[in-house]
Amino acid sequence: MAEPQVFALPSVRPMLATTPPAPTDPHFPEAEQAMARQIEARRAEDPLIGARVGSKLLYDQLVQLLQSDPRGVRAELLLGIPAMLAGYACQAATWESLVAGMGYPVDEVFMLASAADGAQYPFSDPLNHLLLEDRYSVWAWVAAAARAKTDQPLPDVTDIITHVVQSIGTPAFGQPRLPAPFKFADPPLATLRAAWPRFLPLLGLTCALPEEWPVLFALAIQQAMDAASSVVDPVTACVIAMECAVPMAHVPMSHVPMSPA
Repeated sequence: MAEPQVFALPSVRPMLATTPPAPTDPHFPEAEQAMARQIEARRAEDPLIGARVGSKLLYDQLVQLLQSDPRGVRAELLLGIPAMLAGYACQAATWESLVAGMGYPVDEVFMLASAADGAQYPFSDPLNHLLLEDRYSVWAWVAAAARAKTDQPLPDVTDIITHVVQSIGTPAFGQPRLPAPFKFADPPLATLRAAWPRFLPLLGLTCALPEEWPVLFALAIQQAMDAASSVVDPVTACVIAMECAVPMAHVPMSHVPMSPA
């Protein structure tokens, strides 16, 4: 009989949590659990129903948060925050589905690029699929929303990827190159750290599979593009969204201390 294959504990893991609570978690109010059951009942007729419902809830909550700013809702944040979440969701969904869910070794799922700062930046074909290549990728949803409003050429995503790769391990990593007059007051990674835990439960409440997570956030980007269309043209909105999404998909992984023998 063949010996069972034993894998060493991974030495790294995503920087932020990747496992949302289940819809039956008692921390969810009964009304939210009932909504989750309604979503599940409709999933056969619309596999993306959870992402659609969740994106609307996220967008509404985000607007409420941004309205507390005395300057009003800023377009770059309305677009940028769901884009940051969408990018990180590609990394988180890849981990949750393939490493945590199916037990693949980390080094079979991710290529970890070591940089001068000592961090390890994850790259992955499945991650790229969710971010850029799939018919339901983040870029596909963003581009579709822009093409519905303009026939102008869309930004070169390859240029954004090249910039992100060349900036790993430097202070430029994670800093979106936003066109004037748009800018972020806070570092994007700090914004991601604050926003991801707030919205992670929503993923568990509305989505059946991790692969739906980036779709949920991408649909929220589409809503933001519509809402901000009077101040941000579609091409610029694409630039803001993808300049935020691509680096957050590759934020460094955290080292996991090995358990004592």
